[in-house]
Amino acid sequence: MILRHAKRAHVGLGYILAVAVLAFALLLGLVSLALPVLAQHPAQVRAWLEHRTRRPVAFTGLRTHWTRLGPLIELRGLRIGEGEHAVAIGDAELLASVYLGLLPGHAFTELRLRGLDLTLERGDDGLWDVRGLPGQTQNAGGDPFAVVERLGELHVIDGRLSIIAPAYAIDTTIPRVDLRLRVDGPHVRV
Repeated sequence: MILRHAKRAHVGLGYILAVAVLAFALLLGLVSLALPVLAQHPAQVRAWLEHRTRRPVAFTGLRTHWTRLGPLIELRGLRIGEGEHAVAIGDAELLASVYLGLLPGHAFTELRLRGLDLTLERGDDGLWDVRGLPGQTQNAGGDPFAVVERLGELHVIDGRLSIIAPAYAIDTTIPRVDLRLRVDGPHVRV
């Protein structure tokens, strides 16, 4: 009797799992069909970005398409903020990582920036300083990630990284590097 109930529970769990997978696939199909509609409504995309960043957002162009990781929104001429405090990011991509975002410790969204020239310098106090992020000059003395961290993990593609650490006699440049940067409280994970 107990064995028969366990077998029925196992079969029922299998059906529930199959229905959940089909529902998830249907949802992803609907999202992929909605992406072209999203590209025709840039005001809603701007409003969503303003909600995420808690600052005014402007961009000159928008294109969407589906990638193997999820929907990708390409933004041309992205600016976050207004007036003299606006941060000109330029061309950027915003990826909603549908699959990885469900896993613990992974960001649901990532902001992709191409061709940044970053410098990582170790100070006399032993702390590392990152320079070359968008808007860092406007935010002097503050958090260099404050502008972009609300958009998810920062993914630098085809960037250039200079590492300067006089205490270790290091002064080198890596001409092409891909980095993922994420702010976790007071720490930056690379």
